[in-house]
Amino acid sequence: MPYLWSAVAVVAALVALGLLVGASLRPAQRLSTVAGLASRQMGDEVGMLKARLAALRVRLAQRRE
Repeated sequence: MPYLWSAVAVVAALVALGLLVGASLRPAQRLSTVAGLASRQMGDEVGMLKARLAALRVRLAQRRE
């Protein structure tokens, strides 16, 4: 029954590999979430800046008239 120890070793290696992959996916998911939030916030701030610039252009155009 030497194949039994080989099967046990393979199963143990697969379990260890699964634990390692699971442990490395958690920080990657957290990083993805933080990057998404930062990107969304940056987009909001850029939108507000564009709106302020448009309002300034309108005000300057009104002042020239």
